[in-house]
Amino acid sequence: MIQRIQSVFLVIAVLINLATFFVPMWQFSSGAGTELITGLSVESAEILSEGSRSVSFSGHENSTKQLAHTSFLILAIISSLVLIFDIFQYNNRSRQITFAYVGIVLILLEILSFVLLTQQEPTFITGATPNSVAHFGFAFPVVAVVMAWMAINRIKKDDALVKSVDRLR
Repeated sequence: MIQRIQSVFLVIAVLINLATFFVPMWQFSSGAGTELITGLSVESAEILSEGSRSVSFSGHENSTKQLAHTSFLILAIISSLVLIFDIFQYNNRSRQITFAYVGIVLILLEILSFVLLTQQEPTFITGATPNSVAHFGFAFPVVAVVMAWMAINRIKKDDALVKSVDRLR
């Protein structure tokens, strides 16, 4: 019974959570250039000097920033895998609810690691104090949490329906 609405909610949560790798999530900007953070990289475009640079999640010079970016990436992958596994647990609804809660906690930890990443100094921009701006990708993990929560509510309704039918037998 994969075609249930809670499975659709879980698939949407997984897709949105994985989309954080590719969409812009945070931007630092100053007079000298901008720095854009996605789930996979930090990209810089400097106006005055050598053009643009990009560094992957593991190429940070700052070890705290590298740890935050790596933990964000690992938590995003693990939470997506847990939610994918949760889709196929439709035979055991209590286990499905448990895995959905675990997925929500992992996504919340993912959000926390990204907040820690954005609280660090920019990787490429030096000099003046940079302005920081959140982009639309910053809301993607929150939407994934909402989708997983909606799936939990539908699983609970499904379980209540099955229990009511069992009482009638």
